[in-house]
Amino acid sequence: MRPLPIPALPPMTPLAPLVLPALRAAGLGLALGLIGAVATPVGAAPLQQPAATLYRGGDILTMAGPKPAYAEALVEKGGRILYVGPLAGAIKAAGGGARQVNLAGRTLLPGFIDAHGHLVLASHTLLNADLIGVKSIPELLGRMKAHAATLPEGVMVEGMGYRAEQLAENRHPTKEELDSVSTTRLVFVQDGSGHQGSINSVLLKQMGWNASSKDPAGGVITRKPGSSEPSGHIAEAPVFAVLAAKAPLTPAQIRQGVGKAVALWTANGQTTASEMGFGLSDDDIDVVRQMLDEKLLPIDLLLFVKHSFLEQAKAGRSAVVAQYADPASRAPRVDSDGRYLNRVRLAGVKFWLDGSMDNAFMSQPYTNNPSGNTEKNFRGLAVDPQAAVETTVATTWKSNRQVAGHSIGDQAVDNFLVAIEKAYAAQGPADHRPIIQHAQFLRPDQIVRAKKVGAITSFTAGGIYPMGDYLARLMGPERLAWAGAAGSVQRAGIPWTIHHDMPAGVSPSLIYALWNIVNRTTKSGVVLAPQERVSAYDGLRALTINGAYQFHEEKTKGSLEPGKLADLVVLSANPLKVDPLTIKEIQVLETIKEGTSLYRNPSLSAGGATTASVPSSAPINEKDNCLVPHDHPQKPLNPAQQAAMDRLLAPRP
Repeated sequence: MRPLPIPALPPMTPLAPLVLPALRAAGLGLALGLIGAVATPVGAAPLQQPAATLYRGGDILTMAGPKPAYAEALVEKGGRILYVGPLAGAIKAAGGGARQVNLAGRTLLPGFIDAHGHLVLASHTLLNADLIGVKSIPELLGRMKAHAATLPEGVMVEGMGYRAEQLAENRHPTKEELDSVSTTRLVFVQDGSGHQGSINSVLLKQMGWNASSKDPAGGVITRKPGSSEPSGHIAEAPVFAVLAAKAPLTPAQIRQGVGKAVALWTANGQTTASEMGFGLSDDDIDVVRQMLDEKLLPIDLLLFVKHSFLEQAKAGRSAVVAQYADPASRAPRVDSDGRYLNRVRLAGVKFWLDGSMDNAFMSQPYTNNPSGNTEKNFRGLAVDPQAAVETTVATTWKSNRQVAGHSIGDQAVDNFLVAIEKAYAAQGPADHRPIIQHAQFLRPDQIVRAKKVGAITSFTAGGIYPMGDYLARLMGPERLAWAGAAGSVQRAGIPWTIHHDMPAGVSPSLIYALWNIVNRTTKSGVVLAPQERVSAYDGLRALTINGAYQFHEEKTKGSLEPGKLADLVVLSANPLKVDPLTIKEIQVLETIKEGTSLYRNPSLSAGGATTASVPSSAPINEKDNCLVPHDHPQKPLNPAQQAAMDRLLAPRP
């Protein structure tokens, strides 16, 4: 990726202490009650009134409406946006002693909202071997051995990030290959989706999986050809079982892991994070307790608890509520909506209606089976039991707790919609905003149904370029018209978001996800479902105001408006004013949470940075940035694209 030339921003003076108002107190709802806001400690010394910060000199894109709107200046004070508008008014609103920040032609936006990520899981996996980009099993084993050499004796050796279809061997590692890492220690590798992986002989034995074992419901223990002996490869439920059986992290590991995760999220412009699988590891409650007790989070974190972890989550509720019942023990919060405790909010329940792309639950068989899969008429896997999904959706439908359904395949989407529709029919409409997560294959009839029940779709956009060709091979040309149907959802008037799914995604960059959803080009040059392209502005809404709406936080986040939190991101260029094909080159220069700078791009402090031309601030036509207008009908592929698609879909020798 070619970096843009970046002029240095003027040095930032330290922010004055924030005035934090006393807020309504409430307990940590590990039984899915809401995590409460907090009161100022009794007897605390009055805080000094902070000076304001005035931003000017660049594109300030407010994201406050369906069309692009710009402001000349923005004023932040006390962690909130005080003023947005003409510079003269900003100077008056800021008052004496205000700090001024010249954006020098950069673009200021609301901080990005992580609509579907796994920050808690990342606090585990970022401590493991990095397997992203490995090209062969020997390379994978080499990384695992190098990582093992850094660990104390007896500690499980873990790695994550490989993709079987990108390995020279076109398969997952075997137990014998992982035994070369260690024959005495537990060895576990997860693929990039987090839904598949392989384990060595020692871990197979510890889990009790052998030739006589049955596959657990909602998962697969792959067997050697012509035998019932496990090969080492596991998918879905067995992967979750291994995660749950791991030894808990130590307090020092939690601090390190959370620090790494927060650094990754903020370096990519995100001021609100999510964990869409709280309970994937058995010590997740311990991790979150330490986040709360030690105030480890400088950004907000929403938790959606894994459905099968509900009872364990309930068991942890009483102690936390008792500990934080005393207002003096709580940290002040700027966000006065009253739902966060030390920046954590437990917001809902998460289901798995299917698994990874290789196990997406489809209504019709795959065109070509996933790597290493020889099952006839393979349609993918259902994971969580449908009855359990329907029961929990019904009990939460009228509550302040949301439901989110991991639904990649069209049959998985259908099953989730059925559960929602039953609750809707029995209890009537509600402002529930159920989230169809991933929505990789969303049929046109399902879009109509989703709108009727008030559902939101959240697309894993970052996989279009690196995995689009593989997806085309799996599903064939007819179903590709449904792939990541952001354009159709936009035209239907359904709020939608895009996300990275890290550490199970391909990149933590939401700018990269934006580039994918706008251009939809795969590695081979094929444009995947060109009618589903969207404008750069609508893509930015998916990262900002739509993300806030998805989580019922649009009153405090997602747009630059007076009274909202000063959650901000500074970009090196305006995504609306560059060639859409170069959007991925835009860099996050600074991430600001409630007025406090959490990340500054190293290039900002580097000497001798060149000066970029200042982009024009003239109004733009939104459709000029949409390669295919929203009302554009589906076009046939041109001959070169069709030839490329034919090559992709041809059976492998």
